Amino acid sequence: MGIAPTYADFSVTPARLANADVTSDGAAFAGSHLAVTAGGGVTVGFEVADPADVEQVTLTVTALVSKSGRSPGYAPMDVLVQGEPVVEGLTVPGGGDLPQDNVFAVPGHLLKPGANTLEIRSSARARTMLWLYRVTLDPVWERGRSERARTAAAARDTVFAYRTESRPAHDPSAAWRPAPRLVFHVERGEQSLPAQLGWRDTDGAETAVSFQSNMSDFHGCRRHADGTVHEYRGRLTGRWSSLEDADEVPPSALRRFRTEEGWGGRWHASGELRLLVDAGGAALERATWRDQRGNSGVAVLHALEEEAVGEPVRGFTGYYQRHNEGPIGYRGTEIGLGRV
Repeated sequence: MGIAPTYADFSVTPARLANADVTSDGAAFAGSHLAVTAGGGVTVGFEVADPADVEQVTLTVTALVSKSGRSPGYAPMDVLVQGEPVVEGLTVPGGGDLPQDNVFAVPGHLLKPGANTLEIRSSARARTMLWLYRVTLDPVWERGRSERARTAAAARDTVFAYRTESRPAHDPSAAWRPAPRLVFHVERGEQSLPAQLGWRDTDGAETAVSFQSNMSDFHGCRRHADGTVHEYRGRLTGRWSSLEDADEVPPSALRRFRTEEGWGGRWHASGELRLLVDAGGAALERATWRDQRGNSGVAVLHALEEEAVGEPVRGFTGYYQRHNEGPIGYRGTEIGLGRV
């Protein structure tokens, strides 16, 4: 293999790295990115096993230039590999509203066996900040390999906790007030971070939220059981790979389901669904979600039957839809004590 999956994800601190080490000058973490000042830069070191196996590298630098008031900012970017310019004085498009993927072809002859360097510099004449979100490098015939590795690594920690606030809707003068902590875990093995989450409690309260791509924040709305509506927002306070590691969350709060998917006129065994949404209210009745790959699902929880001892067997009915595919049936039976 000429070059292993290579990325530097600056949306968290410390940065998530694969086949990379990072040094910087005039750059600081700013919540979801590195903010690079005028004349500052970031150097990414990466290893190449055999340059002869790499005809060309696809380099993607995800960045934006912060605005100057309401106008586009100014922070031209230089990109160099082994000190050789790949692009000079590039103005990142987009006006500073959203991060942009800037894609470059790096000739294979610039690489050498062993340690290599990638430099990203902001012009000394910059008047606003260059914001760096992530960098990936891939052999030209293995498009998107490093990005897939990055998202899979980011999705390993699937239990999230948020400090939340709410304020009455349609009242911009109202102050944000602390609200109960939100803890959630929706996992069915897709290796993709959530983009949106909605849920309904058994008392009729409903909530819908949307997350930043790095999961640092969310914004949404809540309709309480009494019918009042509030804006709702949260800031990430904890993230874990398993519920056992989470702070003050009893493992008993987790609902686990053996599932089936319905297509082709019959039902087919599917993977386990693990479901937890705890926002300090009543028990969960319905959950809806969409992940960052565009897959979406709905699970409506209900009792299935009475066991001999009178304990209800719980399950869910819903649907699942993978990105660019049609919806399919989705149902499950809870895995409880005494059930495999």
